[in-house]
Amino acid sequence: MGMTRREALGGFGALALGRALTRAAFAAQQRPNILFIMTDDHAAHALSCYGSRLNQTPNLDRIAREGMLFRNCFVTNSLCGPSRATLLTGKYSHANGITRNGQTFDGSQQTFPKLLQQAGYQTAIIGKWHLRSDPTGFDYWNVLPGQGAYFNPVFIEMGERKRLNGYTTDIITDLAIEWLKKGRDGSKPFCLLCHHKAPHRNWQPHPRYAETFRKRKFPPPATLDDDWSTRASPAHSQAMTVAKHLTRADLKMPIPEGLGPEEEKLWRYNRYMQDYLACIQSVDDGVGRILEFLDKSGLAKNTVVIYTTDNGFFLGDHGWFDKRFMYEESIRIPFLVRWPEAVKPGSEDKHLVLNVDFAPTFLDLAGLPVPKDMHGRSLRPILEGRPPADWRTSFYYHYYEFPGAHSVRRHYGVRTTRYKLIHYYRIGEWELFDLEKDPNELRNVYSDPAYAPVVEKLKAELDRLRKELAVPEDSDLRGLPAAEKPVTGPQLVLDFDGKRPFADSSPAKRKLKATAVKTAQGRIGKAALFDGKSSVLDLPRDACPAPHSTPVTVMAWVKPSKPDGIILAHGGNLWGYCLHLVGGKPAFSTRVNSKLTTAMARDKLSEDWSHIAGRLDKGGRMVLFVNGRQVARAKAPGLLGADPHDNLQVGVDAGSPILDDQRSGQHYGGLLDGLKVIYGLFSDKEIAKESK
Repeated sequence: MGMTRREALGGFGALALGRALTRAAFAAQQRPNILFIMTDDHAAHALSCYGSRLNQTPNLDRIAREGMLFRNCFVTNSLCGPSRATLLTGKYSHANGITRNGQTFDGSQQTFPKLLQQAGYQTAIIGKWHLRSDPTGFDYWNVLPGQGAYFNPVFIEMGERKRLNGYTTDIITDLAIEWLKKGRDGSKPFCLLCHHKAPHRNWQPHPRYAETFRKRKFPPPATLDDDWSTRASPAHSQAMTVAKHLTRADLKMPIPEGLGPEEEKLWRYNRYMQDYLACIQSVDDGVGRILEFLDKSGLAKNTVVIYTTDNGFFLGDHGWFDKRFMYEESIRIPFLVRWPEAVKPGSEDKHLVLNVDFAPTFLDLAGLPVPKDMHGRSLRPILEGRPPADWRTSFYYHYYEFPGAHSVRRHYGVRTTRYKLIHYYRIGEWELFDLEKDPNELRNVYSDPAYAPVVEKLKAELDRLRKELAVPEDSDLRGLPAAEKPVTGPQLVLDFDGKRPFADSSPAKRKLKATAVKTAQGRIGKAALFDGKSSVLDLPRDACPAPHSTPVTVMAWVKPSKPDGIILAHGGNLWGYCLHLVGGKPAFSTRVNSKLTTAMARDKLSEDWSHIAGRLDKGGRMVLFVNGRQVARAKAPGLLGADPHDNLQVGVDAGSPILDDQRSGQHYGGLLDGLKVIYGLFSDKEIAKESK
């Protein structure tokens, strides 16, 4: 049952007794508080302080006006999970263990929150986490599972799941302000990470902005019609074009009839911008509310306020959405810092700064030494108007997630103040861009003889950086994460065999958390009995199997007591699979690159035990079986190109929803036995055998 925000926030009340806001404002300690606000996929060119032609962000602009705006801030791996791991560790992906989405962050490693804790700071994170393991190094954490939902989201507060009612951006803002008011120890300096889900795909705006923005048309970028004619082959083989790859779930309405190809592309671009920018508007509102609270509470003077995002984003640039490539719109991020004690209002900086610099900066602000194994440097000297003479003039970038979402090839490269060299190292292709003459990166001059000396120097610099950072070779399957290695033959990855209904009997022997689940006589032996209201079996994120690029079969014996409910769900609104009931009819649904596909039986199940199975095959073929017989088929875009980021759950889908409507929140009621999940091709005969 959902909770109101008032009920959720009221939990801070006991912590706040006897504390006054002025206690923190006038505390004797001199170390500044740190408020770090980060969004997901917010392109720098969608902030008016960065010259946006699309929208106005007055509250974010206030941070820039009262602090410093960084013109050249970049990420080292343009992807959500890797960027967040880099934020915590101050290290590149190969050193912190998160090279791609879907991997589990090792929370035992050194992070800046742990070092701040040891130095007497109180640390907290609220909002998006996206690293599968539970947060460590935080005195308080309240995070979204996986991607999280835009409306009525589930949060995990210190290990306990709670569903809160409302719009997620507003809820995260409320929780952050309430922690600042009542949840912290006013005698200590604090470091609060406020991480928004927005404006992540599929861009669901608050109703107060949705209709307003849907009436607008936006100027298209100059490169919307880029044909990538001089680019290497990965620019041609990607799957992230506005014209072809925005799905019905992204557009949320039918494409008008009678549009020609160019007209349809412009229509798609505007639908994308309307919802994307509307999501940002709610973020800007939330930032304004937090700034207002800091002012009224007296905390503003001694609090460093930072705004950024986890990676850049294409807003129709080069005809694309998403990120990943080493092109400017993808790797450049907004970075705004307000520090009344040291930063000159309205100042700007053009040095090359990176997200590996964030952790060293936080430590330096707290007066702590920066560990030598961190790859970044503190930005404090720049903030104080005394930039080091030996500041970097180049940086290294490395993207790993292929095969994966949007089919962007693995590559690494070097960027200087003028040039960018990119190497697609698995296929031996190169790109070189002269950013001074070609800021839109339309002309690859790698093969131009006039640039041969530049290529030679940049390759030498690339080698130097790779050695300095100790980047390991990544040229064959031995260097791939386990999720990328091909699955040969069927592999049982999850098995509730009826004898141990709350434990996994597969070789992995995973432990599941059971809530309100009882046992009863089953079809095979003991069965799990779900009450249809609150029962759930939950598999922690760090223990979930990885269905990346492999066929998936999920099957179970069911005897339902209600017509609707989730039997098993693994994933969210980008990637995942779900076995469920709709009006008494069994159904199997998948999300492949956000596209929802469902195979549903025509007939309702009988009142006796039934065996149902759903299978996703190569090529996206989906088949639904009842009692060993095929009863429905459907065609998805393909296999899961990336691992689901949400927990695997039995009895409900409490993370970001796989289904389009409220069915994701509907609990399964009845008996469940013989539940199995199998990766690799599992034949019709084998499914029929399981149904005997």
